[in-house]
Amino acid sequence: MLNKEDKNWLVKEFVPRDEYRSDIVEIKGDITELKVDSKLLQKAVIRLERNMKENIKLSKKIIATNEGWAGKVAVLEQENNMGAITTRRHGIHIQELAKATGTALSE
Repeated sequence: MLNKEDKNWLVKEFVPRDEYRSDIVEIKGDITELKVDSKLLQKAVIRLERNMKENIKLSKKIIATNEGWAGKVAVLEQENNMGAITTRRHGIHIQELAKATGTALSE
C-alpha cells in the first residue's frame, strides 16, 4: 500500500511548468515547420508528376517521328537498290549494244 511519502512523490512536479511550456512551444514550432515542408513536398511531387506526363507525351511524339523516318529511310533504300539494279542493267545493255555495233566505250 502507498504511504504518505509515496503519494507525495507521485503528485510531485518533476518538470517546472516554464520548462514544460517552452518544450511545448518548440514542439508546436516543429509541427508547423513539418506541415509547411510537407505542403512544399506535395507541390514538388505534383510538379514532377506533371513534368513526367509532359515528358511521356514528348517521347511518344519523338518515337512516332523516328518511326516515320525509319519508314522513309527504308523506302529510300529500296529505291536506291532498284536504281542500282536498273543502272547495272542499262550498263549491260549499253555494253551489249556497243559490242554489237563495234563502238568503243570510254570508262
